[in-house]
Amino acid sequence: MLTTIKQPSAGLLASVVMATWLEQTAAGPVAFLLIAHPPIRRQNETEERIEQQMRGLAEALGLGESHDKMRDAGPRVWLRGQSGAAISLDGTRLAVQLPPVGTQWSTFVAAGGPVCIVVGLDPLPAGAPREVVEQYLADALSYGRSLIGSAAAAPECATIRGHP
Repeated sequence: MLTTIKQPSAGLLASVVMATWLEQTAAGPVAFLLIAHPPIRRQNETEERIEQQMRGLAEALGLGESHDKMRDAGPRVWLRGQSGAAISLDGTRLAVQLPPVGTQWSTFVAAGGPVCIVVGLDPLPAGAPREVVEQYLADALSYGRSLIGSAAAAPECATIRGHP
C-alpha cells in the first residue's frame, strides 16, 4: 500500500515515544535514538494517518528505508548541557526535544560519535520496559517497519535549520 507522506504535526511531535541508549556494535560504539508513536488514543486518529506523519518525520530527519544503505542525516543533534538534546527537522521550524539522554550519551555524541536515528512505524506504548523496546526494534528492522539514518552533533555556533 502506497501512503502519502505528511509533514509531522506539533501534536505528533509532542506525543512520540523515544528511547536513547549507547551500544557497542560491530562497527564500534553508536548512540541510538528510537522514535515511535503511542497506540491510537483519539477518535480521529487512524493507523494510516499516523504512519503518514511518521514517514513525514523520517523524511524531515533525512532518514531512509531500513533495507537500503544507511543515509547520512547530517549534523542535526543539538546538545543542551550534560544530558539534554534536541534534533532539528528539515523543512519546518519545529525541532524534537529528546528526553534526558544521560551524560555518557551526550559526551559520546559531543566527541563526534555517530547517532543512529530509527523511526518506527508501528505503535510502542510509552514507558515500555527495555526488553519490549528491544523486541520492537528487532521486529521493526526485520519487517521493514522502520526508517533509519546516521546523524551527528550540530556545530555549537551553527543554527538549527530554519531557526535563527
